[in-house]
Amino acid sequence: METKPQQFRAKVAEQIIINEKFRFVHLELIEPDRLEFLAGQYISIDMGEGYRRSYSIASSPSEGHAVELCVDITPGHKGSQFFQKLKPGDEVKFIAPLGRLVMTEADKQREKQLLFVATGSGIAPLRSMILDLLEDKGDKRLIRLFWGLRFVKDMFWEEEFRLKHESFPNFHYKLMLSKPPEKWPLLAGYSTHEIEALEFDNTWGAYLCGNPDMITEVKELVIKKGVPEAQVHFEKFF
Repeated sequence: METKPQQFRAKVAEQIIINEKFRFVHLELIEPDRLEFLAGQYISIDMGEGYRRSYSIASSPSEGHAVELCVDITPGHKGSQFFQKLKPGDEVKFIAPLGRLVMTEADKQREKQLLFVATGSGIAPLRSMILDLLEDKGDKRLIRLFWGLRFVKDMFWEEEFRLKHESFPNFHYKLMLSKPPEKWPLLAGYSTHEIEALEFDNTWGAYLCGNPDMITEVKELVIKKGVPEAQVHFEKFF
């Protein structure tokens, strides 16, 4: 059920520096103290001086008392500076829920198999959807996740997704590094290389989030392989 966007106040309960690129932020809601949203949606944070920035929710809708964010601070703009200064106990104001990268009831009827593709912090809304589908809804459809990062030092949540891969037979996960070190034993390159080897048809749904080049390439590829354009859903990060 969709809910209308409204203003929220929240408190920073935790901010974890994952690595030099990404931060994990846990916001506990103050007023209102519950947020109803659909997996894949985002919030728009008030950063002062009329400046706002949008961040996808990385947590499951079942965790309605809080929202979790995965923030890339490397762009160095106002959004990055805002989160670098943020500390536990600080208050944050935001509007939510927003965004259309969601799975509707009609989508669920059409899409019998699911492809998720992310780059960088674009994993956030897909993580929310995967938690919602696997843990909260017990979805049994085949789910394939491809996640592209650049360097080994950028890696995070790989253990979480590996454990999901082991716990849920219908969930398959591959992490791709575009700039791997020498003698890297795991997958290197880009998600498109792996996706090219797969078969698709009109029963698939694709959910893409990350850089525009990846989205354009994967969208064109899966449509060429038989996925209807209406069943390719995406959110671009610039």
